[in-house]
Amino acid sequence: DAQMDDARYVATLVRTAAGYGAHVANRARVTAFLREGERVVGVRVRDVEGGGEYEVRAKQVVNATGVWTDDTQALIGERGQFHVRASKGIHLVVPKDRIHSTTGLILRTEKSVLFVIPWGRHWIIGTTDTDWDLDKAHPAASSADIDYLLEHVNSVLNVPLGRDDVEGVYAGLRPLLAGESDATSKLSREHTVAHPVPGLVVVAGGKYTTYRVMAKDAVDEAVHGLDQRVAQCVTEEVPLLGAEGYRALWNARARIAARAGLHVVRVEHLLNRYGSMAEELLGLIEGDARLGEPLAGAEDYLRAEIVYAASHEGARHLDDVLTRRTRISIETFDRGTRCARECADLMAPV
Repeated sequence: DAQMDDARYVATLVRTAAGYGAHVANRARVTAFLREGERVVGVRVRDVEGGGEYEVRAKQVVNATGVWTDDTQALIGERGQFHVRASKGIHLVVPKDRIHSTTGLILRTEKSVLFVIPWGRHWIIGTTDTDWDLDKAHPAASSADIDYLLEHVNSVLNVPLGRDDVEGVYAGLRPLLAGESDATSKLSREHTVAHPVPGLVVVAGGKYTTYRVMAKDAVDEAVHGLDQRVAQCVTEEVPLLGAEGYRALWNARARIAARAGLHVVRVEHLLNRYGSMAEELLGLIEGDARLGEPLAGAEDYLRAEIVYAASHEGARHLDDVLTRRTRISIETFDRGTRCARECADLMAPV
């Protein structure tokens, strides 16, 4: 849990679903629900990338839109059965050498839990718990948020951290089910599933650590609305892409490194990020040795990873790669601007 990379998680989950036959439409925005009487029979979708609007019809529609749940519920013109509040959590990234510790830390503050987690060659310090009612697509850390985290972490560090030690800052929004209390930290972290109108299932709340339970509950609810038998849920038994064979490859990492002409630390990095799909990246490097070189200005990442993001992971834009397929934008002091040109040159032909 503490070593989770949410960007890799999403990409891997989507690719796993696609491997089982799901049709994946990235940059597709639902603008309306299709109705026949009471029943929802599909959605209207705008292609944000290429333009054009499409109607997608379905026997059951599942609305799993996180902090946007209230907005998407409004599209069916019904008052939702529950409300989702966006609670903002921010995180600071600092270089490994700024904190002298061999373990992570978890501390209580008056408003939230403070954690200091080892993250490769960095530490992640989090988190806050505050209301956010501005643009949900771009939650941002305020100056006060940063001061809050620094003040609390410095209360336990021998050598205090300053703003100059902070490499990166990122913020996320938790979809909390609104309860009676005003304080977001009192709101529920649980998830709930509802069938507000025929043909539409809504799942809201929850968190990354419970995603398989949420998926089972939502799909089971959708299955109730189908007039056919569907086999029992097996999500607990389904490994994500890259899980199969990972341990055997980890045992063989020194041999793989020698074969690929890479340092073993590089192979460990690839295995930690891609599991057994690291073989696909090693294949790219075999075809072009220059892809085995690190990025200038973001040396933790190999050039092959930028090509792979575009060829295998659906990345179309520079920010897809710098902020979502990799973590370059928060792991470098320059937010990735020094390697942006090189990344663009690697992506363009793909």
